[in-house]
Amino acid sequence: MIKKKILAGMLSAVLVLTTNVGFASADTDKFTDINGHWGQSIINEAASLGIVGGYPEGNFLPDNLMKREEFYKLIVNVLTVKPDTSNTAVSFKDVDPIEWYVPTIKTAVAAGITKGYEDGAFGVGQMISRQEAAKVVASVISTDNLDTSKNASTAKDAAIIGEWALPYVNVMFQKGYMQGDNEGNFRPTMALTRAEAATLLLNVKKKETVIKGPAGVTPAPEITTPTGTAGCQRAHSVTAGAFTVGTGTAKDPYEVSTEAQLNHIRVHMSEGGYYKLTKDIKITSDFATMVSNTSTSAPNWSEGNFEPIGTEGNPFVGNFDGNSHSISGLNITGTVKGSTELGNIAGYAGLFGYVDSKSTIDGLTIEKSTITGSAYVGGIAGYSKGSITNCVLGESSSVTGQINTGGIVGYSKQRLKSNINKGAVEGTNTNTGGVVGTIDVEGDALYGCVNKGTVKGKSKIGGVVGFIAASSATVNIEKCSNAGKVSSSVNFAGGVAGQVDGSAYGVYITDCYNTGELSGEGINGGIIGYAMGSKTKISDCYNTGEINGKNSGGIVGSNEGDIEKCYNKGKIIADTEAGGIVAYQNTGEGHIQKCYNDGNVTANSNAGGIAGLSKDKIFNCYNTGNIKATDTAGGLVGLNYAPIQRSYNAGVIKGSNGIGSLTGRNRAKLTNCFWLTATGETDIGYEDSGSSKNIVMRLSKEQLSGQVKVKLDDGFQLLTNYLNNKDTSKVWEYTYRIEEAASSESASVISDGGGIVPPISISTTDEKGNVISSSDLNSGYIYPSLIDLKR
Repeated sequence: MIKKKILAGMLSAVLVLTTNVGFASADTDKFTDINGHWGQSIINEAASLGIVGGYPEGNFLPDNLMKREEFYKLIVNVLTVKPDTSNTAVSFKDVDPIEWYVPTIKTAVAAGITKGYEDGAFGVGQMISRQEAAKVVASVISTDNLDTSKNASTAKDAAIIGEWALPYVNVMFQKGYMQGDNEGNFRPTMALTRAEAATLLLNVKKKETVIKGPAGVTPAPEITTPTGTAGCQRAHSVTAGAFTVGTGTAKDPYEVSTEAQLNHIRVHMSEGGYYKLTKDIKITSDFATMVSNTSTSAPNWSEGNFEPIGTEGNPFVGNFDGNSHSISGLNITGTVKGSTELGNIAGYAGLFGYVDSKSTIDGLTIEKSTITGSAYVGGIAGYSKGSITNCVLGESSSVTGQINTGGIVGYSKQRLKSNINKGAVEGTNTNTGGVVGTIDVEGDALYGCVNKGTVKGKSKIGGVVGFIAASSATVNIEKCSNAGKVSSSVNFAGGVAGQVDGSAYGVYITDCYNTGELSGEGINGGIIGYAMGSKTKISDCYNTGEINGKNSGGIVGSNEGDIEKCYNKGKIIADTEAGGIVAYQNTGEGHIQKCYNDGNVTANSNAGGIAGLSKDKIFNCYNTGNIKATDTAGGLVGLNYAPIQRSYNAGVIKGSNGIGSLTGRNRAKLTNCFWLTATGETDIGYEDSGSSKNIVMRLSKEQLSGQVKVKLDDGFQLLTNYLNNKDTSKVWEYTYRIEEAASSESASVISDGGGIVPPISISTTDEKGNVISSSDLNSGYIYPSLIDLKR
């Protein structure tokens, strides 16, 4: 690949130092890559004096970083007095006795220049830092005639100069061989380049008459650890993006403060290093790449300004701490040949293209950026096997893909926690989510993730996740929410998830909610578009947003699992099958229980307070919303094929054909079901074969509220007794305050401010019920409520 633009340049400063280790002739005519370089004349002179040399290919590589063994080679080159090494043994644990650098290290040891690190290593292969170089040079020169008016204390970053290095750095300042950069920083941990080393050692060679080591004196170890203190910890060509602070460890991460350093991560992306963003970064330069016309597989990112970090073949392995900072101005878009089915658009698009399982990304925000791709497209990452937490896609950002598209990550193989999408996410095909397109994990999958942006696509479109399946173990989605607009052009839009699959193992969705608007041509649900599989469990969720589609449900569009302790207060609109809780309740092992609807539900046909069409059990549910359909409208279910038990309707039902206060059309048994007189003319609109009733009763407002008891074969009882019938633990309660209870044994109980009115467990011969507090009678909810379910 060829860079369209490369930020050449250095930290201006005569930061000094650079090296040769090419070991070819120093014939300056052979250096083909220094013309116009700031160190051109210095390098030529240093080569003519035998200090540095070039590489066999004729290059000098002036901006390459220098390793410790390479710098010691240059020091040996400038010594005016060289010790006898015939009896010198080298015992450093990382020195290979057959390598080229052994004679150099022997000379350095014999001259008393080095003792290596405290752990017994020399540090082969590590970059030499400015403070390490200062110690080496100061050890071989005279300390006479020092300008004591100068010292390292004048550097802004003097506090980070190692205590072991400070005396030597002072000598270099006082001799004038090293100084700070244009910003006044010495940058002690920054690695040296070959051009800088040439500058330093040429000055020393020309000014010092005697250059020798303190032979006979045992030098102290250079630093306390063998990891070095340079910025970048591997050799590569230096641009303005080279890290200057940090060593890439957990305790000392590389600090990323410029757009070039952000781009520079790709040079180190397989090393497992640690990176920390220290300020907000805006991409103003062009870091994208293009490929040759002959390439058939490499993506061409030249249409944008940044290339994703990490590929499937060479993923990002590391730990990136956004440190609550943002990256803005990203434009990531690419093409690839031979991918006609995806329009020759490149995939794995995001700030990080492919993230390895050993990696973490935390606390990062993407602002005012545009990311486009085919498959696996996300704001933070296209495809991730690592951990992504506390990340945000900002409201002025957009992510567009085809398959597996997400505001934070396109496809995730690890848990996502506390991530937020505020931007625009669009998937032209399937599996699109505000946070993640598809997530494939075992156990905890999504926790505390939020969508506040717009999400639209073709199929399996979710405010938080497009698609999730429990293929090998149970999966949990907890405390996630949507407040944005979600729409699908074909099918399955959900406020939290487009489709979940609990066919093989359980998918548990708990404590989630939707307040956003959903729309589309197919099946839509406030929480889940399609809850597939009998092992799907949805509990403690609610919807207050408007749901509009061909089939619409306040909690689920099409349901095959269990729904418990959920409620809807949003407006539900559909062509056919509209339900306050579900549009379509499928045949299976699932059921709906302890749920209620308080929103208005409208459809051309099959509208119900709980379900538009139900083929599975419903019990302990109620409706207070207004239900309207031209054909088949019911307070609980529009078209019913399954048992309904211990439930009631208090909402008004309107329509032309098949209108019932409980069901519009019924083919199953209703048990202990009740309906308010004012809600309609009859309990069931049409009764087909299989329809039956047991304790199904029209009630007055006073009977439904418990002001008057209900009389059946076993005497007068409060309605809550019949609703709680056969439940081992009580499900129903009245929550209003009372002035006089229906039974003397509960007369002292006051609800809503210190207790509740317990169900009366005995029948009486008196129909007198509770006397409700006048304030609650006028303003409180007086009909039976579900225990532990918020109204």
